[in-house]
Amino acid sequence: MDSDTAEPSAELVELISAIRRCMTELSWSYNVMGRRTDASSSTWNRWCTQTRLPRRDALVSFAKAAPEVVGRHRLLELWEAARAAQEAASAPAEASPPSPEAAPADSLIPAGRRPRLGAVLLGAAGVLVVGAGITVWTLTANAGDAPGGRAAPPATMAAPPTVRASPTISCHGDTCASLDPAHTHCADDAVTVYTAEKYGAKVELRHSQACGTVWAKMSKTFAGDRVIVSHRDGPSEEYRQQYGRDAHTSMLAVDAPEDAKACAIVQDRGTVCATERAPASPAPAETGR
Repeated sequence: MDSDTAEPSAELVELISAIRRCMTELSWSYNVMGRRTDASSSTWNRWCTQTRLPRRDALVSFAKAAPEVVGRHRLLELWEAARAAQEAASAPAEASPPSPEAAPADSLIPAGRRPRLGAVLLGAAGVLVVGAGITVWTLTANAGDAPGGRAAPPATMAAPPTVRASPTISCHGDTCASLDPAHTHCADDAVTVYTAEKYGAKVELRHSQACGTVWAKMSKTFAGDRVIVSHRDGPSEEYRQQYGRDAHTSMLAVDAPEDAKACAIVQDRGTVCATERAPASPAPAETGR
């Protein structure tokens, strides 16, 4: 079930209520939140009015802007709890172990008989093979989520006790709003529709036809530079680069990419917006921020 259409968890409701209490205590409007944090005013409005899970980096920037108030309301702790509840709700239910009546006849050991040593060893070997297969599958499936598309080395070669759900998120239109394209399948068919280069930086308006979304991407930039995608009807997404040489925003739902505009604000140089029609070939896919 999609996390944006499901009933919000009690943990998420508590987090959003705490954010609103912080804003009330600080006398901050959504416009002030947009100026003082790493998320736009429209994004904060959507999170708080539609009870959606905010981005963690946006809460971190909120904590830096108002550390005493945010710390007292434990927003980051509440975010971790809400995220865990969301993941638990989206994970597939574990299969119940078969009852003795439903188990195959040859898997039941008659009373008073002990299994032969060879059978025990073969069963243990099967468990090890399955565990190793799960470990390899998990490392391969998550290889693209690390920054730059490289998988982090495992802390141990032992198989994990449980297999977590794939991080891939399926969405379309409004259900994709404020999600990271690098963590959804939306980046799979993405193409650059408009682009521009100025001040040594490059900005692109990226579009996924399958998801009905756009986002802004900038490259050849540095920490502190900002990238913004805005819809002509008002909604926008903004991201301030934290590290590396490129960054991208979360997504906006659109009927057509021409409804949106992508711009980069390059520190001490100026603003560059993607206004030139890009070549038909797709640009490199998004990686971690």
